[in-house]
Amino acid sequence: MPVSFLFSAVLVLAAASAQAAVRLGVLVVVDQMRPEYLDRSDLPDGGFRRLRREGAVFTNARHLHIPTETAPGHAALSTGRSPAVHGIVANDWYDRAAGSDTYCVADSVYGIGPEHLRGPTLADALKASDPKARVFAVSGKDRGAVILGGRKADLALWFDRFTGEFTTSSYYRRPSWLAAFNAELKKKNLLPVKDGRVPKDLIASPAYDEALDLLVEALVARERVGRGASTDLLLVSYSGTDLIGHRYGLERPEMDAQLKSLDAIMGRLLARLVRASGGSLALAFSADHGAIPSPEDPAGKALGVRRLNWEKFGASLESALQAKWPLKGAAWIVSNQLPHLYLNRRAAEALGLEWHDFLDQAAKVLSGVDGLAGVYLPDSKGTPFDAQIRRSYDPGRSGDLFAIMGQNVLLGDAAPGTSHGSPWDYDARVPLVFWGRGVLAGRVDAPAAAVDLAPTLGRLLGLDYPPGDGAAVRTEALAVPR
Repeated sequence: MPVSFLFSAVLVLAAASAQAAVRLGVLVVVDQMRPEYLDRSDLPDGGFRRLRREGAVFTNARHLHIPTETAPGHAALSTGRSPAVHGIVANDWYDRAAGSDTYCVADSVYGIGPEHLRGPTLADALKASDPKARVFAVSGKDRGAVILGGRKADLALWFDRFTGEFTTSSYYRRPSWLAAFNAELKKKNLLPVKDGRVPKDLIASPAYDEALDLLVEALVARERVGRGASTDLLLVSYSGTDLIGHRYGLERPEMDAQLKSLDAIMGRLLARLVRASGGSLALAFSADHGAIPSPEDPAGKALGVRRLNWEKFGASLESALQAKWPLKGAAWIVSNQLPHLYLNRRAAEALGLEWHDFLDQAAKVLSGVDGLAGVYLPDSKGTPFDAQIRRSYDPGRSGDLFAIMGQNVLLGDAAPGTSHGSPWDYDARVPLVFWGRGVLAGRVDAPAAAVDLAPTLGRLLGLDYPPGDGAAVRTEALAVPR
């Protein structure tokens, strides 16, 4: 065969491959979104209806770790791994060496950054496989943007409630257009600063995600997202639903207004990204956690949900330990980051208690405290939560004990607001939808996991991103399984 013919054939194949490649990958996370919220608002031009109609909808997806909080939930979605691998064991944890609590995206050099994030991320894998790929991450919360964007994001932007502006840290590039955007945002008066910060009633309102929608619109235009030299990855985390849930609960008019607004935002986002990419995009949609119905609302009443005061509950844990092993002028619990409990090892040794034996006894003592399903050592066996604890345990960061809240117990006294963090279905179940090029539309009722998202979205982008513990590529979502 002539060399010229071979060369021409290679060019044709390369052109065909380039044409078939997805130009834009998208991950959308809605903070504190329960699966049924996809059905709560149904605007004719909204995004939820379009996702349900055109996407692969997994109706039985859940997070496999505890606690079900913002940071570990976002990390599960961005890495396809659990805390035992990615290291984000909670929003905050106790640093034993420093003797103080640390924040999940605190950075010793840059203030805010991915220093604590371990293991692989889909975004970093994409950048490693293709130097021309670009990654953009935005969120209402710094931990949402940083944990989704990974270590090599081209941009990571989040909202600063004290300045009323979107910002970043010196770890990332600050885009030249951001100052002008913030000036225009302030003119719109969506989230004005009053008395040194944006008021809580505005943060817990549809305005919060509407401001992020404006940022995404500017980002897509200014950075020509979906029109880069290679595949772009856009990661967006909407935080408003979480803030509204914490303040008002799940079944109040404020939540209905939020879901209607978010539905419209999703509709605009899908249309915007289709235009930007010329239809060459693959999108995944999920949440970092759900939430428990408030006892003041109909669903909460039907379940028999009861509310416990956080401070009183924490005091009851300490009192139970003090009753067994009295201490003078010292506490047994040095940090309470439920489910992570960090105990006073120095005090135990001073009393001549062998540490592991002490923890075993302490777990039994604490398991009798009202409101708990049980308290377990990280290496406990034969409990209902063995798998979650194993996947959630990082020896350097996790607590000495895992304290699991009882089913239908809401820890938080800000009625009628709700909370989350447990392994129960209301906190662990989340929506999981794939949409766009290469997706086979339909409903899938088989069990799925939030950690399935990263390897499946990677497959849609033509990237081989191996699944982690408990994860799988959801071939049911692929029009052409590979």
